[in-house]
Amino acid sequence: MSDQSFSSGHFSDWEEEEDEDTKNQSDKDKNQNQKKDGLKKKNLNFIQTISEILTKILEQNKKLKNYKEIILKQKNMIFSANSIPKISIYDYLIRINKYSEIEKSTLICSLILIDHISKSSDTILTYYNIHRIIFAAVLVSIKYNEDSYYDNKFYAKIAGIKLKELKMIEYTFLELADFNVFIKPEEYEEYKIYLEKFYEISLLEN
Repeated sequence: MSDQSFSSGHFSDWEEEEDEDTKNQSDKDKNQNQKKDGLKKKNLNFIQTISEILTKILEQNKKLKNYKEIILKQKNMIFSANSIPKISIYDYLIRINKYSEIEKSTLICSLILIDHISKSSDTILTYYNIHRIIFAAVLVSIKYNEDSYYDNKFYAKIAGIKLKELKMIEYTFLELADFNVFIKPEEYEEYKIYLEKFYEISLLEN
């Protein structure tokens, strides 16, 4: 090998190329981060709306005469917590949105699936089970709706539960949905319009 291969001229050229590559990668990362931030901000309206809708349902269910019996009956279900989680539905959805970078369409699908299992099973939404049901719906919707996603270990950290428990939550949710998570395009569009109108009305009221 000749000494010419290591001449200062050749080495300087290599350094300039590396700097350009690093710059391009940095710009690429920056653009991706900006895209993610935009996606997160874009979802805020829907998160607010979904949290308000679910809270309304919870308050309505709380007025049921047999509400205490329902709590006791569902106590042994994988979704039910021993006590009401301190984190609000809104803040919980914000946490999920922040770390999982979900799409707006996934949030809509999540609400649809929650509605599906509420209608097709004996599951009544309460303040004790709503957080885990939300997470199960989001997890199933991510896998149904998005092209790429993280592994269950990552999602277990977001949910703040053990991996084994997450798998049980996901399986139980699918079981309640009769393993059918297909959403018709017209149903999706109907929910989307409803959410948009709900948000517009809430802005006028406030």
